[in-house]
Amino acid sequence: MNILAFGAHPDDIEYTAAGTLLKYKQQGHKIFIALATSGNTGSNTIPTVEEVAATREAEMLEAAKFYDAEVRFLRFDDERLFDCNETRTAVLDAIRWAQPDVIITHNPDDPSPDHAELSKMVSAMMLSLPGKLQQSNMAPCEKVPSLFFMEHGMGVNFLPEVYVDISDVFEIKKQALAKHVSQRAWMEVFGSGLCDDIEKMNAFRGLQYGCAYAESFRAFRIHGYMPDFKLLP
Repeated sequence: MNILAFGAHPDDIEYTAAGTLLKYKQQGHKIFIALATSGNTGSNTIPTVEEVAATREAEMLEAAKFYDAEVRFLRFDDERLFDCNETRTAVLDAIRWAQPDVIITHNPDDPSPDHAELSKMVSAMMLSLPGKLQQSNMAPCEKVPSLFFMEHGMGVNFLPEVYVDISDVFEIKKQALAKHVSQRAWMEVFGSGLCDDIEKMNAFRGLQYGCAYAESFRAFRIHGYMPDFKLLP
């Protein structure tokens, strides 16, 4: 299968769905990663937005090596992601680029504005995937993908529908997340530590599911695009 992980910023995928992507890789599936922004304001120590973007894109490419993933950067501005014609076309193009069987993206109720906006745009474009007359630079999708929403930071107000046991790949997930070196200092601004956070969050979900570490998801539903939970690893 083709698996598309669609995040708002570099490190979003590693933080929330890296274990699931690693399980997919173990099964021989092809991983694609799309990023709506390059997180170009995500630092108080790197002096310019251009340098932040370049740093974070380089970190993302290093993390992507853990999944042998192809990466697509849309390069909209961090914390300025809005639903408009330009962004919808870019989102549609990114989905068609991957020709996915499964899409993983943010939850629409995520309190992060960029996360929520991207989730809503991905959901809104699902019915446009096969349309030949849509504004797009890519060929229509011939598959009917299942769309799953990953949980947001520390799972606040997130009620899982399905879990993926990532116990056997959790240490590799931490290695992938650690590639986002610039975000260690940035997350400390919010009183957060990347690897400490996922240790707690994935252990909590593992406790719920009955394993050491787990990631959790909800599913998108609309007529013609109902989720197939058997596609999760």
